[in-house]
Amino acid sequence: MGDFIAKYGVFSGIGVVILTVLIPRIIGRFRRQRALLALPLPAQPLDVEVIPLWFQVSLNQQIPDVRVYVQVVNYLKRELQLSDVTATYLRPDEGPAFENVPGGEYRIPPRRSWPVTCRRTLLDAETKAVLALPWKDQLSAGLEVRVRGVAGKKPVSVYSGGLAIRGWISGLPSHAALTHAPKG
Repeated sequence: MGDFIAKYGVFSGIGVVILTVLIPRIIGRFRRQRALLALPLPAQPLDVEVIPLWFQVSLNQQIPDVRVYVQVVNYLKRELQLSDVTATYLRPDEGPAFENVPGGEYRIPPRRSWPVTCRRTLLDAETKAVLALPWKDQLSAGLEVRVRGVAGKKPVSVYSGGLAIRGWISGLPSHAALTHAPKG
């Protein structure tokens, strides 16, 4: 190996200059390629978006129910015909989880948004679990929503999970206003 270096003069004169220029360029190219691979892919434009508004659990009516209010945004240039809007999972910080709260069918004009209400009656077990909760002004909850439909001939399906939503429970017997009511 020493004869090769001595014969061709790799580390003398011009060989040193060439190596000092080439090595940083090769290292820089390698770093740029790695940096490009680490960049996230450009985001695809949204067709439909679900924005959580609030939820309400009503115990002070003849048939207790749960309602979830969301705003569905249609970013498409065509009318969106929703065949299914369902709050698949609503989990308040306190109390039971509510599953499969249907919202029904909706038509949303192009580039518009529409308020959607998902509603169902409470099961007896859910009502009993909610009645055992202490009264609070507001609750936070985790929400998952499924949206399905078509825009023209294009099928649209969105599953929004990990959403946060605020809401309340009305009709709890331990409500603060009820504890101060005169007994008589």
